[in-house]
Amino acid sequence: MEIKCTLEDKISKSGKPYSVLVIQLTDTLKKMVFLEPAELELLKMKNENENYPEFIR
Repeated sequence: MEIKCTLEDKISKSGKPYSVLVIQLTDTLKKMVFLEPAELELLKMKNENENYPEFIR
């Protein structure tokens, strides 16, 4: 099973930037997952090591 997900940078209502993992469950349903700083760094490290530009910016 493959599940499409992206790491997106967003701005909160109060104006603070944050990153969120968006998992596309169905064509119309998305699940937003808020990661801890260490989890974000692991994703960034994976991107640098394996070069997945479509997954993480």
